[in-house]
Amino acid sequence: MDIRPIIVQKYLESLKEDTELDALFPLLLQAMNFEILSTPKEYKGFPQYGKDIVAIGMEGGKKYRYYFEIKAGYIDGRNWTTGQNSVRSSLTMTLDHDFATTYPNFKELPIKVVLAFNGLVSGKARGLLTGFAQKEFIDKGISFEEWNIWKLTELFNAKLFGPYLFTDQNNTRLFNRVIVNLNVNDGVSQDFIDLVDTILAKENWSGNSRKIPRRIVLLFGTLNLIALVLYNEAKGYNNLDIAKRYLIHLLLRFWHWVLKNKLEGNPKVIPFFARHFMFYHALLREYLKRTVDIALLKDGLSHHEGGRYDEVGYTHRTFEYLKTLCYVLKFEKRFDPNFDMEKAKSLLIGIINANSVSKRVLLDIHSLTVMDVIHLFIEFGELENAKTYLREVLGYIKNGKELYGRMPDANNSLENVIKFTVTGKKPIYYVDGTSPLLATLLEYVAILNVKEDYAWLPDFVQEHDITLGIFVPHQGVNSTSKELIEDKENDLEEQLFSTSVKDGYQSEIRIKKFPEGDLDFDEFLEELGERVNEFTYNYRTDKAGFPMLRDLAHHYYGTPYFPDRWRPLLKLLNPKETKE
Repeated sequence: MDIRPIIVQKYLESLKEDTELDALFPLLLQAMNFEILSTPKEYKGFPQYGKDIVAIGMEGGKKYRYYFEIKAGYIDGRNWTTGQNSVRSSLTMTLDHDFATTYPNFKELPIKVVLAFNGLVSGKARGLLTGFAQKEFIDKGISFEEWNIWKLTELFNAKLFGPYLFTDQNNTRLFNRVIVNLNVNDGVSQDFIDLVDTILAKENWSGNSRKIPRRIVLLFGTLNLIALVLYNEAKGYNNLDIAKRYLIHLLLRFWHWVLKNKLEGNPKVIPFFARHFMFYHALLREYLKRTVDIALLKDGLSHHEGGRYDEVGYTHRTFEYLKTLCYVLKFEKRFDPNFDMEKAKSLLIGIINANSVSKRVLLDIHSLTVMDVIHLFIEFGELENAKTYLREVLGYIKNGKELYGRMPDANNSLENVIKFTVTGKKPIYYVDGTSPLLATLLEYVAILNVKEDYAWLPDFVQEHDITLGIFVPHQGVNSTSKELIEDKENDLEEQLFSTSVKDGYQSEIRIKKFPEGDLDFDEFLEELGERVNEFTYNYRTDKAGFPMLRDLAHHYYGTPYFPDRWRPLLKLLNPKETKE
């Protein structure tokens, strides 16, 4: 038995709102080679318009102008006539106003009106719809079609789900398992990882042809389809965190495919990716809009019934939330001309102050969020807030070691931290003898000129025998260790967007003089100035216009930020201390 149409039908029937079907329908038309002139997002809700989608399509060798009216659910006697947006009134307006376009000879093309809905026509509405269509369209020489749930299932299965999602039983099974188990755990399922890899592995393209091949357009459409399906399913669970987790994986793997195929500079490809990228950003904005009021409450991100686990869970949850907040605020500041700086500052400070664990790092990789917060404060012109946050994070690290005998786990295992917290015994794989986090923060102390904290840090490091090192990739522009690169199939960015980067070395951060004595603050600052250009890299992602994608990749795959993320601040804030 072929279960693919059943899966498609079940999903289509689950779309309860017009807006959900509105977002999905253009993907189908694109896969059917329609030339779309307008979408519901542009005109939905304007009563004088009366057309959800206007498109140009071919049928029987003849070109038509298509007017699509999209409705969610069944059509019955009630929604046929009731309300301003009733089916009857929407169809009536379809021909009432001309559609303005520069498309050649648009008004000379024959018209085809299509009523698309993910249900059936029931009861009294059948006679009403048939009579109306005959009188208002067919008798006037205008073609009219119904695309009901059966028709939509057939089209979506054949044109959109089928070409990549349901190519074989394995893909079908993977997709079904992803949907069924979407709300089972807090991560991204292996089924989804395998599904995305299988889909992307089917196609390679050098980008030499004038037009994007249809198979590549279908690939991009499939990725957008997956994003929409997951988003709608997450909304059904009232849990957008699911969509956040799955869509970031999809987004990063999409960009990895672009990089592997050397398409980041292709002007035909980038708009497809940009739409996918902006969909993810819109998801993050919606997530924050739904949750920000809670996050601003005192300890709002805690789980009051979480017990001992929430000593760890609350902290990890808070750093995850701050990560998302910083990303969205940074994005909005750079691209929104109406960005409200004061409101953004207040929001960031408010959430940090409301949640008491917002400076309590438990994992070394929490350094990413700490740095995001510091950088955002600097971008906001809030140097004192940046210094205060840095001091408080360092204070938590110092107290954690002196009072509880632990540093943030350099092995980045939340399970290890939970065991340590619950039992009081350090697990065998808990690593805190080395601290890339503290090494990085020590450089921030110098960059931000926080001399009072530098005064105790060297003694603290030596007393507890902590090794300070910063991860530096072998692939830097001026690297002298390129012969040590193990993954020769992927350049640095291709690794960054597919895995946790390991191709590099630990650059020791020195706080002692030779043969004895400590470096004072000015001496350490001078040495840092000499290391500013230790790592530089020409990122293809930045050149393509998506530098913030790198932040997402670092967070998702757990790769520490590279030194070029913060050392340029030394030139900005202490220009006399740097050496070219």
